[in-house]
Amino acid sequence: MIDTLIEKIKGKGTRIVFTEGSDARILEAAVRLHKENILVPVLLGNRAEITGAAASLGYDLEGIEMLDPREYKNMDMMVTKVVELRKGKLDEAQAREACLKTNFFGTMYVKLGCADGLLGGVVLHKGKIAEMATGEG
Repeated sequence: MIDTLIEKIKGKGTRIVFTEGSDARILEAAVRLHKENILVPVLLGNRAEITGAAASLGYDLEGIEMLDPREYKNMDMMVTKVVELRKGKLDEAQAREACLKTNFFGTMYVKLGCADGLLGGVVLHKGKIAEMATGEG
């Protein structure tokens, strides 16, 4: 099954957001997937924490995109979309706060078409991610 998936996406520029970008397991996977041209990893989180963790583990992040929600240039657009999608459940300030969390940000990043998929749940429980994606949380 994994081999079939790899065949389908390898070399096609499939962008996958990794919501826990500084986690050792995520870094290992992202570096390998990038090096083997299987997909385009996007590591979310604090850039200094990601690069620090990678350096301490001996991983080279050359060519791997890192994205800190706090520095995202289209945050206002994302917040507006969240308010629209959550239909009165979140005001603008609450939506902005939610978008600063990497799991929520990553979900919205995919929803907005900026990435093809998301991998999370290494640290945060998968059910919580599902809640964010469905608007139940």
